[in-house]
Amino acid sequence: MENLKNPILDKADNFFYAAKDELCRPEEDVVAYSVCRNAYYAVVNYLGSFLGEHGVEFQEKDQVDDLLKQCRAIDGKFNTLNLSPMYRRADTEDPWMNIDMANDFIIMAENTRKVVSGN
Repeated sequence: MENLKNPILDKADNFFYAAKDELCRPEEDVVAYSVCRNAYYAVVNYLGSFLGEHGVEFQEKDQVDDLLKQCRAIDGKFNTLNLSPMYRRADTEDPWMNIDMANDFIIMAENTRKVVSGN
């Protein structure tokens, strides 16, 4: 993906790496909400970049499940993604977010990145 010049992909990667960087801290210093939030917006922008390349406009406020449905309608490779834990995104800090959920969100973002990039 590094050789692709797509500002939405760049933005998605920035969110993705910010989430991963947060997880590099000692576990007691990790802010799970920050990891989940950044991973969520990475996924939104990865899906949005794919849609944009296919002439479909998106907004960052669009929900992951709606974006994923649109991507699946264009290309069946998106059927391999399970992003359902992201469907209930809250705008406030979720007290149930923890390091395990943060790791799950990172994995979902990484899988989305792979599907979008074709790797």
